[in-house]
Amino acid sequence: MFLAFFAIAHGGGALVACLFPEVWSMAPDEGTGPQKAVGIVHLMPVLFATLVVQGPLLKQPLLEPLGLKLGVNRWWFIACLCPVLILAVGLGVCAALGHDLIVDAADYVARKRAALPPDMRAGFDARLAESPPSSPLLFIGQGLIAGVTFNLMFTLATEVGWRGFLFREVRGGFWRRSVLIGLAEAAYFAPIALLGFHFGDPLTGLLAMTVWAVVASPVLTYLRVRADSVFAPAIFRGAILGLTAVAADLTDAGPALRPFFGAGAVVGLLVVLVLFWQHDRQASQRLMAR
Repeated sequence: MFLAFFAIAHGGGALVACLFPEVWSMAPDEGTGPQKAVGIVHLMPVLFATLVVQGPLLKQPLLEPLGLKLGVNRWWFIACLCPVLILAVGLGVCAALGHDLIVDAADYVARKRAALPPDMRAGFDARLAESPPSSPLLFIGQGLIAGVTFNLMFTLATEVGWRGFLFREVRGGFWRRSVLIGLAEAAYFAPIALLGFHFGDPLTGLLAMTVWAVVASPVLTYLRVRADSVFAPAIFRGAILGLTAVAADLTDAGPALRPFFGAGAVVGLLVVLVLFWQHDRQASQRLMAR
């Protein structure tokens, strides 16, 4: 069962990575469109592996055993807001290390204009005169809306595998499950990290992706258990996808530091994990003690 899942999921993910090597090595400012399109395809093998193993191999139902429950509760909203906290902590880390924060319209416009080739600046100025931008901080709300609507369709495709199928099948307590699932996810994203995704340098990308996956996994697992639904971690991931571009616009720090996959994001995840630990200490049913 596990062999079939990993062969389909990780094999399919590696195949998609190898078919589009030039897309993963694009800089974020030039590869946003292609990376989003291919990135969606890259997520699908996890869903396909889950459906194949859960259905034809195990011959079990798909919805409830995988945590696909629609009962909305407060943990859905917590899952939506946690990425905002991670963003704030990550930006604070960037500022503490001497990087500028871009929180007003004038700074935002100046940075965007400076990044354009000289022959495109006249058109940029014309569009700017017609439609002046508002504060970049308003992009946070827009990113959240995109994250919990459009992005949710794709993050759910992976979470039914990680916090749905593997969460049920991996034996052990909270921490063992979280670490093993995090390592499985890190292995899945290793091929695109080695091709330069996000960070350019393969080894930096591999290290960053591995640390992120392992640290994020207990946060996602806690949301999944408390919400009693895989939708909560999918919302969390969708919000992160929606806010990643916003994070790049709000600081001049490079990807190795800024949210959501750099060092600032890891610090933010640790802050959320500590808050969950404090909640768990007061809960009637403890999770993190196992």
